[in-house]
Amino acid sequence: MVDKWRVILVDDEPLARLGLRNCLALRHPDFEIVGEAESMMQAWDIIRQDDRIDGVFLDIHIETESERAGLDFGFALNNLPKSPWVVFVTGLAEHALEAFDINPVGYLLKPLEQAKVDARLDWIRKNRPPSKPAITKNSLIEIKHKTVLANGEIVRGTAFVEPLDILYVHKNKGDNTVKVRLQAEILDGVSDTLMAWENRLSAQGFFKISKSDIVNLTHVLSTKSSQVGEGYKVRFKNITDELSVGLDYVDKLHSALQNR
Repeated sequence: MVDKWRVILVDDEPLARLGLRNCLALRHPDFEIVGEAESMMQAWDIIRQDDRIDGVFLDIHIETESERAGLDFGFALNNLPKSPWVVFVTGLAEHALEAFDINPVGYLLKPLEQAKVDARLDWIRKNRPPSKPAITKNSLIEIKHKTVLANGEIVRGTAFVEPLDILYVHKNKGDNTVKVRLQAEILDGVSDTLMAWENRLSAQGFFKISKSDIVNLTHVLSTKSSQVGEGYKVRFKNITDELSVGLDYVDKLHSALQNR
């Protein structure tokens, strides 16, 4: 199945929306437009009703509101628990510096140059995986994995796993794969990004503790302070594995453990 990125267009100019809509339909059909808005209020309504919006193509100057309405909206999006990426599509080059405080994935000037649109969407394909339907407690996850034997032979397999049985997911170095830790085994070489797993499992009590790991809070025994300068580590209930906690995640992790 072809991945699709679910996006919305926010621009008060109907012709501008039409041009971008035609561009995506003809050249980038994997970017599916699921909503359009000509005001910030309309855009918020779409965001509130759909928690699987991957990205927003956002104008900055909304004539009916203000010259920087899009910037204010972008800052507000950043405060959402699951914020979509933003590509600014605007005729105002002078706002570029402030716009990058929002960490957009792109800044495209009108009139749009096809080559720049193509390049930006190619970057998104490689770096921002689309969201997937949330996994429920009783659903089984199909995990395709591989094992490299001592003789170099690669053995591939498929496992069907309940979310509760996953202890943690770890990002492998050097490629876009992860390993999924179960009680009795490790499923390695799983072809998906850590961000994709985080999006799928966040509603099931999984928490990101570093740039490389998300853990199932149900299976966390405790955190411990390691040697001086090495920060904290997570310990699990029934295995000896320990994972390092990133400094930026320590306080949020302790709060999540207290409230689980």
